[in-house]
Formats: sequence, C-alpha cells, structure tokens
Amino acid sequence: MPFETPFPAPLYDVTISASAHEHAGAPPSTIIRTDQSWAVNVSWQTTGLTTGMIAGNWHLHCYLERIGPGADLDLVDPADHIIPLTPGTSPVNYFVHFDVPAGAVAAGLYQLVVSMTYLEPTGAPGPMAGFVEGPMLQFYTP
Repeated sequence: MPFETPFPAPLYDVTISASAHEHAGAPPSTIIRTDQSWAVNVSWQTTGLTTGMIAGNWHLHCYLERIGPGADLDLVDPADHIIPLTPGTSPVNYFVHFDVPAGAVAAGLYQLVVSMTYLEPTGAPGPMAGFVEGPMLQFYTP
C-alpha cells in the first residue's frame, strides 16, 4: 500500500509489509488458537536522497477489523512502538516484532491492519503516514 510523504518518490519513499505468526505454532500462520500467543512482524524501508536528513519517530499501531458481527480490536502493545528514524544512506531498513498475548482476541475472522504515522522531533504529528492491510486471520477456540 502506498505511503504518503510530502516528497516526490525519488527524494523519499517508504514501503511497508506485515505478516502474522503464532509463537511456537505450526503452519498455517493465519489460523490461530485463541489460547496461543502470536505476533505481527512489520518491516519497512525508506529510500531516496533525503533519507539522511529526516529526523523524528515512527509510530506503529496494529488493528484487527472484525469480519462479521463483533467488535474491531485495537491491539495495544506495552511498548507502544515509537521507533526513532535512523537517518542514513538509502535504503534504511526497519523491523518491529509486535507481540499479542494469548486470550487477547475472541474467536472469529479478522483483517489485520497496520498503520504507521510520522512524529516530528518535537513529538507533533507530521505529514507522512501509511498503512498496510495484512492477512485475514481466523481465531478459533480449541
């Protein structure tokens, strides 16, 4: 999914991807027991001539949108995932392992959505943001 920045792509661009997996689980990774801890792995890369000049932080957040009846979930992680930008020579790679404890998600079908926003060095929201829709995840009670 595109990531929006105030710069044209040759100057600064961001790509992002997300996947889910059970801790100590066996394939398939999109069918998860409700009593099993699991995680979202998020990778992103910044490219372009200005990667060495942009400071601030990324704010990463994960959501589960319920397919069918039931509530959507805002997956809150104690780390809150504020990640400092690492200015450097293009490309710059980032990775976050977002843990979700067992019992945090009720049985049902969900769409994983990861959002990432930019925070300026002052902590104020800045003009960059994007999201990625991850896999559909089926949670079941064993």
